[in-house]
Amino acid sequence: MAALVEFGLLGPLMVRCADTTLPVQRGHQRALLATLLLDANRAVPVDTIAEMLWASEPPPSAAVTIRNYVRRLRRALGSAGSRIVTQPRGYLIRAEPGELDVPRFELLLTAARTAARGRSWPRAEEQARQALELWRGEPLADIESEALQLREAPRLAELRLQALETRIEAGLQLGSHAEMAVELSRLTAAHPLREHLHALLMLALYRCGRQADALDAYQRVRAILGDELGAGPGAELTRLHQQILTGHSALAWPQPAVTGRGPAPGAPRQLPAAVAHFTGRGADLAVLAGLLDTAGAGPPAVVIGGTAGVGKTALAIHWARQVADRFPGGQLYLNLRGFDPSGIPVPPALAIRALLDALGVPPPAVPAGLDAMAGLYRSLLAGRRMLIVLDNALDEQQVRPLLPGSPGCLVLITSRSQLAGLVAADSARLLTLDAFTATEARQMLSRSIGAARAATEPDVLSEIVSLCARMPLALAVTAARAAARPQFPLAPLAAELRDAHGRLSALSTGEDRTDIRAVFSWSCQQLSPAAARMFRLLALHPGPDIAAAAAASLAGQVLPWARAQLRELTRHSLLTEHVPGRYLFHDLLCAYATEQVQAIESGEERRAATARVLDHYLHTAHAAAVLLNPASAAVIMLSAGLGVTPERLADHPQALAWFDAEHRVLLSAVTLAAGEGFDTHAKLLSWTMANYLDLRGYWDDWAASQRTALAAADRLGDAAGQAAARRLLAHTCARTGDFDLAREHLTDCIGLYRRLGDLPGQARAHQTLCWIAERQGRGADAVGHAEQALALFRATGDRASQAVALNNLGYSRILLGQPEQARADCAQALALHRELGNHYGEAVGWDSLGGAEYQLGHLAEATTCYRRAIGLLRELGGRFHEAASLTGLGDVCLAAGRPGEARDAWMLALGILDDLRHPDALRVRGKLAQLTAPAATRAI
Repeated sequence: MAALVEFGLLGPLMVRCADTTLPVQRGHQRALLATLLLDANRAVPVDTIAEMLWASEPPPSAAVTIRNYVRRLRRALGSAGSRIVTQPRGYLIRAEPGELDVPRFELLLTAARTAARGRSWPRAEEQARQALELWRGEPLADIESEALQLREAPRLAELRLQALETRIEAGLQLGSHAEMAVELSRLTAAHPLREHLHALLMLALYRCGRQADALDAYQRVRAILGDELGAGPGAELTRLHQQILTGHSALAWPQPAVTGRGPAPGAPRQLPAAVAHFTGRGADLAVLAGLLDTAGAGPPAVVIGGTAGVGKTALAIHWARQVADRFPGGQLYLNLRGFDPSGIPVPPALAIRALLDALGVPPPAVPAGLDAMAGLYRSLLAGRRMLIVLDNALDEQQVRPLLPGSPGCLVLITSRSQLAGLVAADSARLLTLDAFTATEARQMLSRSIGAARAATEPDVLSEIVSLCARMPLALAVTAARAAARPQFPLAPLAAELRDAHGRLSALSTGEDRTDIRAVFSWSCQQLSPAAARMFRLLALHPGPDIAAAAAASLAGQVLPWARAQLRELTRHSLLTEHVPGRYLFHDLLCAYATEQVQAIESGEERRAATARVLDHYLHTAHAAAVLLNPASAAVIMLSAGLGVTPERLADHPQALAWFDAEHRVLLSAVTLAAGEGFDTHAKLLSWTMANYLDLRGYWDDWAASQRTALAAADRLGDAAGQAAARRLLAHTCARTGDFDLAREHLTDCIGLYRRLGDLPGQARAHQTLCWIAERQGRGADAVGHAEQALALFRATGDRASQAVALNNLGYSRILLGQPEQARADCAQALALHRELGNHYGEAVGWDSLGGAEYQLGHLAEATTCYRRAIGLLRELGGRFHEAASLTGLGDVCLAAGRPGEARDAWMLALGILDDLRHPDALRVRGKLAQLTAPAATRAI
């Protein structure tokens, strides 16, 4: 049996086989396939194909060219290519029943119209709805054939309008007057010359009790027809107009005895069907349950908020069904269409009218005007215990008139907007949904596809959960696709989701209500142009999150403007402010924003925005680096671009806090800069981060960023940049104990600096060689390198670096057993650091001076020095040096006969070193082991 193939022409061309979308090349190849599909299972002559491909001017070799197109098309379709069969005078494509959307649509439309003629309105509505759900956009949307468009697109568009009219007419017969009036307002604006749509709108408005509006609608269409066609309304509109004027009984809604759509005898029971495979949300359900007392009383309204696709409606309906029996007055349900593909939310007046219909109010008894209808609505609810579910609300103004005026009823609202006004002014409670936990997401998939199948590929299942960002809608779509192919493994589905560029397409259902891309688009349609632009540009940011100041530079705007746009995006649940002042969006929204920025913003604007945000991080990081280490001021910077506003940092604590907050973002920015051709930014950003990464002990990150900087410097042909990157790479290698590789980098580095005549560079390389020699216990080599560094810095007049070199020299002399000279060098370095305001240098200076005093036997002075070093380092965040000073303090305490204090100091040092995964932890463990060993063992 041949594999099922899905062909789609009611929108962009779509071919799907074995759950995989097959690519068809744009141009004549797509036009050829569309031509064959529109006459599926019938031979299409070569001449007809040529006419569709080239209109009236086919090339002389058209038959040969078409033969080549057919061959390529078969190859593109893979196993489905065998469906294309060569005929004596043309070609034929075989399509099994149900595989092609056009004939499926036509069959459903015929069934709907037949049911309507027989006045079987529920069936007519269902068949028409199913027909319309096959449409994914404009027919033949991406087929580049003017002849095919002229021949087929108008016919298909006409059939779609007929399906819409059939569904709407059925809806009017079933009592959905208010809902249909909203949709018809949009359709008549889009098709102003289609008289039957205007007639349906007039009828819907009349049945909503809006006789004046219905008559106004007639006058509008009359004017349009006169202006456009020079003719008056036809017989249908004329007759309907006269009936509305006289209130003719023929226009009254024929209420069925039992329809499930209009008012029913007794209390209304309008809650939608139970949610299939509802999973998890235990904590959220507990919060909702805690809002009601045993009688069902609680707050007047509960708002369930969250981003698109997070499962707000599913939770609301599931909980509403759980507590429905506590509301004996009944349950009302209304979709307010705040974020709807039509783009037209239900106005409050139409919403109240729909609720009054559900409460059994006959049309003649409905008063005119919003205030009067709201008063009647509140009167009907007074004294009743009812649960009202208002789904998909746009804002407070849409919802507030629908709130009951007396206790006893509960309104359950879902919205992508935060509706903070209802919380502040109407005592509503807010429950914001997040994505599923990983466990909940796996449970949902397992229930949908079967536990046995899920258990066979647990790792793939976990990957799918991650790729769907644990979002319920994305998981539901994925589960449906997997359930539709029970014999297939899950790995190919995960592979399709893994492709970031095609992930949203992999989550497409072809139905707007459940299509991830469409659902996100509805939220974006409600944004102001400025916020929509900010949403798109955020996709260019490297992540994982962004502060408002960086967003301002990204958009090239001032900070108050950026904050306003971020607040708007947060209100619409398109961003999450996960910590105060920092924003992020989940992976699927990021994928959608990426599509939007690629489609809407030009390449020049995308590159300019990327440059602005990289400038922002570079200049703020440089300012922060100077506050951590004044020597960083020597780095030559690029000038900031127009629209960039670096952050102002006042002191060392602010600089350290900024680096802590932006650490991961800066690493991502380095990668982004290198990947997008901003090599100078990649190089400079890596340098500005060096002191911070060393201070915090993030040596793996430091090494990775310096490797990126080295590659960028290589691409730029920047010898000075190459030397600096190698020197800093050497430092990271030495920090983690790879001294051989560190010396190899430094040898290359010194050679580059000598060729460049760069004395400060040579000096810094000797400093690193000094430190390596110290770590290896080679005191004489350490002193030699320290003296060379000091001489070179004196030659350049760099006093800040001289202080560092003096301290290194003093520490090296300690290793040689020259404590008097060491103390003099360290004291001189300490004084210079304090004069220059280098607090970190001062802290390291106190540590070195403590080592000299300890070697001289001055234990009290050594203790004081180490404690001063530790206090400063804790303030400055220098964790590795704090561990070194704690280790030295422990040595002093033990020598002074205070083993308990020694143990405490060493335990603190060990905790830091273990956290940093530093090899020095082994040495400290040895000290602790010796401390707890029996005395005889210690003597040995």
